[in-house]
Amino acid sequence: MTSRQAQEVARRPWFVFILSLMAFGAMSVLWATTSPIGASPDEPAHYIKAASVVRGQLIGEPGPRPQDRIVSVPETVANTLNVSCLAFKSDATGDCLPSFGSAKEMVETRTSAGLYNPTYYVLVGWPSLLDAGPSALYFMRFASAAVCSLFLAMMVTFLSRLARPALPVLAGIVVMTPTTLFLSGSVNPNAFEIVTTGAFFSALLYAATSPPSRRGDWWTAGSLALSGAMLANSRGLAPAWLGFAVVIVAVSVGFFPFVKRMSRPPMLISVGLVAVAAVFALVWTVKTNSLPAVGEYPGVGSTFGQGFTTMLSNTVDYLRMAVGVFGWLDSPAPAWVLVLYYVLLAAITAYALVFSPRSRAMAALWVALAACLFMPPLIQASTVTVSGYVWQGRYTLPLIVMLAVMAAVVASNRFSELPAKESRRLVVVVLSVTTVAQIASLLTNLKRYVVGSSPEWSAFFEGPRWIPPFFSSTGWFVVCVLVAALYLIIALVVTTRSVGLSTRPAKGLAP
Repeated sequence: MTSRQAQEVARRPWFVFILSLMAFGAMSVLWATTSPIGASPDEPAHYIKAASVVRGQLIGEPGPRPQDRIVSVPETVANTLNVSCLAFKSDATGDCLPSFGSAKEMVETRTSAGLYNPTYYVLVGWPSLLDAGPSALYFMRFASAAVCSLFLAMMVTFLSRLARPALPVLAGIVVMTPTTLFLSGSVNPNAFEIVTTGAFFSALLYAATSPPSRRGDWWTAGSLALSGAMLANSRGLAPAWLGFAVVIVAVSVGFFPFVKRMSRPPMLISVGLVAVAAVFALVWTVKTNSLPAVGEYPGVGSTFGQGFTTMLSNTVDYLRMAVGVFGWLDSPAPAWVLVLYYVLLAAITAYALVFSPRSRAMAALWVALAACLFMPPLIQASTVTVSGYVWQGRYTLPLIVMLAVMAAVVASNRFSELPAKESRRLVVVVLSVTTVAQIASLLTNLKRYVVGSSPEWSAFFEGPRWIPPFFSSTGWFVVCVLVAALYLIIALVVTTRSVGLSTRPAKGLAP
């Protein structure tokens, strides 16, 4: 097989999809297994919501606070609320968690996620119906990891089908920050929101720039319908991200060409299905009043202007959370990991804005950048008077994903002009350092629960206080390194073989 033939094989959708699914699935399951149950933001509330939804309790009964609902779930699920010994305490280890009790005894408990859209919870709640005892809690995480990995693989597959795929594929892999993969291995709809945004945005980019193909259009339309419908129903704000994805892509190719392409019969059907799903999501949010019902947090009574300027001034801190803050915001990634991702995001955006020729895609990039900077402050400022400051950096990740991918698409024209050898070298370096960053983040988080954040690494191997299932602390260290190696190899195969490929002009994206 010639080099060119090997590249074409690597670009085949099934090849890219399966490899990407393996890579993201392995990393997400690794996060799911190495974090104690309940050791992610609001995970107990989401566990309880998921278990109640699959038992027919879509909302539950009113609780003591506006955001609380009372539901009946197995005792093992209800006892995930007992994380007070662990949450916000960086030196508390996983062994402090009490027993989860019986999976057969049903008890009443509360969840602050009771009003949320049930779509994600149906997908991850079904393992709680199995006669698996406390293990069902891990299976629910694995279900979330599988669903999220599927949409991540879909995203990379569509990026690999673009006219100049190497840089967009690289950006799509790299922008899946340690926080994103951590959330993918947790029971939390925030991860579902992020990955469906990436999948929908990438599929829409491909649909808007690819030539008609009778068979390919139906696959693309189906993927658009699935990812768009799931995105719209992932979280309360998700319809806004859906709208921004459409606006950014429409600007990138031009409004009338965009409408023409999306009016093809397969695409028109997907547009209709996504529209119906979005209407359902909006009706659910309005009827349940779930967006305003978040409770009261520090900052209640602040004005719109105060909320906007405070949010804007804390942009870097929110970016820190989006990159690498785990647990209950008590387990940060190493400082160098944070700096690495700051530099990479700034570099790809600046490179695209400074060195790429003016085009409609450049205008779309400015729209994406403006949304990333100003939408979180505007959204938070609109509710800060009654709710206080509830925004967390991970909520911005859907916008960050669209920004990074759009920047890569804009810069791909210039990138494709580099010699293939230099392009591959850059890809290898970026994927290598970010994979090291991914596994360093995971191991740092694992150490925090095994011996606490303060002790030296020697204590991790010599005196563990808590160990995830299956292996010793040393065994888990080895497993983490092996999974990281697999992740890197797959990322390199998928990305480097796209270097130098440019089979057709990028419709609407060229200067």
